[in-house]
Amino acid sequence: MRRLGPADAEAFAALDRDIFGPDAWPEGIIADQLAHERIVALGIDGEHGLDAAGMLGLGIEAELLTVSVRPERRRQGLAGAIVRGLLDLAEGAESCFLEVRAADEGAQRLYRELGFYEVGRRHRYYRDDDAVVMRKDLPTVD
Repeated sequence: MRRLGPADAEAFAALDRDIFGPDAWPEGIIADQLAHERIVALGIDGEHGLDAAGMLGLGIEAELLTVSVRPERRRQGLAGAIVRGLLDLAEGAESCFLEVRAADEGAQRLYRELGFYEVGRRHRYYRDDDAVVMRKDLPTVD
């Protein structure tokens, strides 16, 4: 696993397109996010490029912005490793929020296993689905 930066925008965008199709983030937005000082991103490289990636917005309330794993690499622990790695980088955050498709039971199960819990729903947040809003309380360092 490695930290991603602006030079990874093209590979991240290609991965995102492969996973999310028309709902993928445009490469320009990914490049802007990867250049932002309050965003951290991690990726896992495979034989043919970036196999998994995730992005986290930093702040007192961190926000998990996206997690992408190639279908052929799913169920190998990559998404969990990325989310745990991102949360480790969320210094000073008291909690982390995310939105996940209501229909994506596998992702919701993974997030629950990582300590997230449902706090709400956003009707028609996605073009074709509702979003489940989830939260994880993070340990504070005194």
